[in-house]
Amino acid sequence: MFNSSVMCRQLQPQHADDEGRLGNWTRGFVAGAPTDTLSLLKDINAGICDAISYRLRDEEGTQLPLETLAMASGSCRDIAAPFIEGVRHLGFGARAVSGYLFDPDAGVHDPGSTHAWAEVYLPTAGWIAFDLTHRRVGSSNLIAVAVGRCNSQIMPIRGGFTGASDDFLDIDVRVSVGPL
Repeated sequence: MFNSSVMCRQLQPQHADDEGRLGNWTRGFVAGAPTDTLSLLKDINAGICDAISYRLRDEEGTQLPLETLAMASGSCRDIAAPFIEGVRHLGFGARAVSGYLFDPDAGVHDPGSTHAWAEVYLPTAGWIAFDLTHRRVGSSNLIAVAVGRCNSQIMPIRGGFTGASDDFLDIDVRVSVGPL
């Protein structure tokens, strides 16, 4: 069901960009008006992949979109953030998604990988997944667990621990994908 108030929030940029740097950078992908929407979004996806390198990052939270562009590196959630903000500057509804990346070649005992990506709403197609870390469009091999306006709303694990410095803390998550 289409909810216009939710969509309205998905259209508005989340982070301050007083100098218009992210908006201008994103508008640089527009070849002309009118433009083919899907081709434009694929170009932005590829442009972000060219500008930002993936790096494993265990720190909590998400880097600000302009910070990720300036550092030219980030985790999957960091790479998705400038895409989401950028396409919002162009008037698209976008949201953050958290879940798992399914690898069909992984062994049965492989625990799976947590992952984050972006989705853009296209009126005739619905929500389209953009996996910026892997330069993919579409939801093949992406298992969504949570969606939200921004990454802070969809963090898969959040919490704290109080104890002795020599206490051992461990977590084990396994994802199994099979036919229904």
